[in-house]
Formats: sequence, structure tokens, C-alpha cells
Amino acid sequence: MKPANVAEALVALETVAARLRERNDPRAVFPDVYAVITRRVKEAVVDGRDNRFLEPAWISRLAGIFCEYYLKALEASLDGRSTGIEAWDVAFECNTSRGTAAAVHALLGINAHINYDLALGLCQNIVQHGAAQDARLLRRYRHDHDLVNEILAAAMPEIFEVLTRRYGCPLARIATFTKDVQRAVSSTVLFMLRGWRDRVWDDLLCLLAARSEADRRAVLAGMNRHAGKLARMVATGNGALRAGEPLFRTAAVKLALAA
Repeated sequence: MKPANVAEALVALETVAARLRERNDPRAVFPDVYAVITRRVKEAVVDGRDNRFLEPAWISRLAGIFCEYYLKALEASLDGRSTGIEAWDVAFECNTSRGTAAAVHALLGINAHINYDLALGLCQNIVQHGAAQDARLLRRYRHDHDLVNEILAAAMPEIFEVLTRRYGCPLARIATFTKDVQRAVSSTVLFMLRGWRDRVWDDLLCLLAARSEADRRAVLAGMNRHAGKLARMVATGNGALRAGEPLFRTAAVKLALAA
């Protein structure tokens, strides 16, 4: 429940995903996808496959803190409690909706974890490192925060494969029908994620600048509203997808046969 670094975070995510899969619980999708990204972060900052990170130890610690926020949200869901975070509550509510594509489960989790949890994890990690007022270190941390976007881009093919092979996701099958289609879908997803992560850094700076608990609560409320609004949009679209499920299944079969 309290991973201290990226290696421990990876173990936690793989364990959680495996246990949820054993129960045929759709909540397994997000930690499965999350583990793909976390493993690649570990390979970069611990195994030394990418020396472009300026503060690899800080990134490793961030991965542990970040993962803990997800584990707390999951624990509340497993206990039948509200997480107190709208985006996570919407994400977990969709687990009871039959016909929800794995890609939707993944997107709902990614939205909640980036647009709400990430700024908190960044803030906690920066404060613990005593760097809240250190402009030089903040610039280095921002560099490494942005470099993770490249890891996300490199992970996209593996994420599509997990969604397709492990979960039989019709949306992922359609998205990977041809290399051109996959590149287009990946570019769109990555553009969205970069925008989210840019906003996260702005939220982080607001949290660091908060002069009182009331100021901090106001920032958190804004983050909650933003992430919740996005979650509701995805959930609304998910309803339309479920209504048109036969059409999507037929399209996926035709595309597979054509391939």
C-alpha cells in the first residue's frame, strides 16, 4: 500500500492487476495498463536504459508516491466506499456497467490518476525533497516530468496489445487495424495526455503557492471539478458505446477478417 519507489510500485501494480484478473474484475484493466508505463519508467531510471533524466531518484520516488494515491482509491472502491474524488468514483462506477470496453476503463483511470492524483504526488515529492522554493530544482523536475511523455509514447503499442490480447477490447482492435490508423490514434491520445500533464504542472505550482489551507482546498476543488467533468464526458460516451455495442462488435469482426 505504500511503495517507496518505482520498483515497489511496479510490484504493487502487477500484484493488484493479477488478483483482480483472477476475479474477472474489470478494475484490473487500469493497473495492467499502468504497470506497462511504470515498468518502462523503472527501466529508464533504475536499470539505466535512459540517462536523459536529470533527477532519476526523484522520479523513482515520485512513482512510489503516485502509485500510493491509486492504491488508496482502489482500496475505497473494494470496500464499497466513495473515494471522495469524483473522477475516481465515476471510473469505479463504470465497472458495474456491462459491455464497457477495456479502453474506456483504462481512460477513466488515466484521467483520474493524472488530472487529480498527479499534482498531489508531485507536490508531496517536491516538499519531501525540500525543493518547494528551489527554482533550479523545479526546472530539473519539470524537465523529467515532461520526459515521461516520451515514455508514454513508446508504451502505446504495448498498451494497445494488452487491451487487445488480454481484454479483447473492440476499440483497441479498431485502433490498431492498420499501422496508419494506430499512428493516428496514438498521436491523438498522446496530444491529449500532454495537454493534461501540462495542466498538472500548473496545478502543482498553485498547490506550492497556496498560502493557507483554504487556498489549498480551493486548488484541490478545481482539480476535482476538472477531472470529474472529463470523467463524466467519458462515461456519457461509454453509454453511447454500449448502446451501439453490436455495431462495434460487427465492425471489429469485419476488420479482423479483412486483415
